[in-house]
Amino acid sequence: MHRTLILILAAASLFIPFASALYVEVPDYHSGIASAGVKDAINGRYGDVIFATDTGISVCTENGTWYSVNARNPGETPYGVLAPLETMVTAVALDAEGHLWLGYPNGLQIGDGTGYRAVQDLDLLKNLNINCITRWGDEMWVATGRAGLHRCHGDDWTWYKPAGPEGLGCHTIVSMVVDAANDALVIGSENDGVRVLKERAEEIRFEQVTYGSDTLRRVSEVRVDPFGGVYLFNRTTVLYYAPDTGVTPVLNAGNLSAFPIVINDVATTAEGMLYIASDNGIYGWNSSGVALHITSGDGIRANVVKKLFVDAYGRCWFVVPGNVGYIPPTAGHATLDLSAVPVPTPMVTETPLPQTPAPAVTAGESARLFEGVWAFFEGLFGAGSRG
Repeated sequence: MHRTLILILAAASLFIPFASALYVEVPDYHSGIASAGVKDAINGRYGDVIFATDTGISVCTENGTWYSVNARNPGETPYGVLAPLETMVTAVALDAEGHLWLGYPNGLQIGDGTGYRAVQDLDLLKNLNINCITRWGDEMWVATGRAGLHRCHGDDWTWYKPAGPEGLGCHTIVSMVVDAANDALVIGSENDGVRVLKERAEEIRFEQVTYGSDTLRRVSEVRVDPFGGVYLFNRTTVLYYAPDTGVTPVLNAGNLSAFPIVINDVATTAEGMLYIASDNGIYGWNSSGVALHITSGDGIRANVVKKLFVDAYGRCWFVVPGNVGYIPPTAGHATLDLSAVPVPTPMVTETPLPQTPAPAVTAGESARLFEGVWAFFEGLFGAGSRG
C-alpha cells in the first residue's frame, strides 16, 4: 500500500498545471490594463511596460500597479501630461531622449517631457493612419497607411514613396524592427514582401529580402532576435534572417502540431527560447524542437493567442481574447520550470525543415530514472515516518 501511494503521488507530480506560475490580468480601466485589444507594447524608461490598446495607453509600473490614459481621461504621467488624440492607440515608441511617440488612426503625438504636440499635417505625414513606429539611433521611422515610410531626424522629415527611387517597394508596412547587432532596419509589408536598409548615412537604398527565388511576398511580420538577426513569419512559417547569412528556415506549423494551426506571433527570450503564439496556445521552441506547449488548461484562459512581447525582466506577455498576462522568466534555464504538455509527433506531408534530434532514452536509462523517482519519494515518506 505504501509503495502504491508513493507511485500515485509521483505520477501526480508530473501533471502540475502552469496556472500557479502564470500572471493573468482581467481588463479594468481603473485598476488594470484598459483593454485586451493590445496593438503594441514596449519597455518604458522607469522599469515599466507600456501598452497601446484600443481603449488607450496602459502602463504596468515597476511595482506591478497599473494606470491608463485615453482621450476621455487625460492625465499626468511620468512621461508628461497626456491627452491622447483618440481612444485607440495603434503604435507606441520611445525616441533617443526617452520621449513617447504615440500613433493613432488620425495622426501622431510626440512628447517633450512635459506635454505633447500633435502631428496631423499631410505635408509631414502623407497618411495620418499610423501603422508602426520604431527608433533607429537618433531617428524615428514611421509607417503610415498605404503611403510607405517616413523618417524624422530632429525637425527634418523625409518621405520614402512606395515606388520611389530608394527602392522601398512597399505600400502598407505593418511591422518594423531594428537589428542592432547588424545596424539594419528590417521592414515587413502587407503584400510586398520584406525589405532591409543597411546604410542610412549616405544614399538611402532599400534591398528586397529573398529566400532563393521566393520574394517572400506572403511574409509580412518581422520580430527582432536579441542575439542578432530577425525572425520573419506568416500564418504557417517562421524564418530567420541576418544580413550576412540571408534567410534560413526555422519551422513551419506542421512542426508544432499534427493538426492544422495558425501562427499569430513570435518572441524570443534572452535564454534562447522562441515562443510561438498560435490558435492552439503557446509553443516553446528550442534547438531540439518543441520544448513546451501552454494551453487554456494551463491557465492562459484561451487557446487563441494573438500577441507576444518579452519585456526587460524576461517576462513573456501574451494576449488572448478578453485577457492579458505573462509567462514568468525562465531564470536562465532552457525551458520553464514547469511540466510541458506532450506534443504529438506531426505527420508532415511536405519536406520538413531540418531539426536536431532529441537524444534517445534507453531502457536502462528509463529504469534508472524510475529508480531515482522511487528513491526520492521513498526517502521523503521515510523521513516523514521517522519524524
